[in-house]
Amino acid sequence: MKKNKYAYIFDFDGVLVNTMPAHFECYKKALDEVGVSIDEKQFYSQAGMTGVEQINYFINKTDKTIDAEKVYVRKKVIWSENKPTVSEIECNLLWLKMLREQGYSVAIASGSSKGSILPIMKQHNIEVDTVVSQEDVERGKPFPDLFLAAAERLSAKAEDCIVIEDSDAGIEAAIAAGMKVMRFYDNSVG
Repeated sequence: MKKNKYAYIFDFDGVLVNTMPAHFECYKKALDEVGVSIDEKQFYSQAGMTGVEQINYFINKTDKTIDAEKVYVRKKVIWSENKPTVSEIECNLLWLKMLREQGYSVAIASGSSKGSILPIMKQHNIEVDTVVSQEDVERGKPFPDLFLAAAERLSAKAEDCIVIEDSDAGIEAAIAAGMKVMRFYDNSVG
């Protein structure tokens, strides 16, 4: 089937699957271990930033000198040890599937790592043309890098991309990339 001109780029956490509460708990545990508190509302508003950027934000609120990379490694260990439960956001997964069936190019662009994204995609049978994660860019959201990398991999012009996002940082990144953006609100989440 011939691909359509427009491409869709979905955020992952909070748009396709409800992983944010599980991520928050893992970040909280890792930061608690080094004596740094994390504000849940602030954490959610920064969704889309890379893990290290998230951690650095909360470390910088203290007078401590802590290696954010080491805290992030610890967060990933906590995640893998706990195997958090992740639920689907069914309406968006159905939409994604319909778009692919109609010949649209579809990507995931997420500030999460491939190590947390790919197993969840496999578990929930989520198929896209490409996945761009924090490992693929130097800067996370609100910078446009994730979305621009996704567009490049899809061979799509930025102005022909439609981003589906749930976070302020993600909306800002999509606008900075010169893309159209649709905000998703999940009323079932906190």
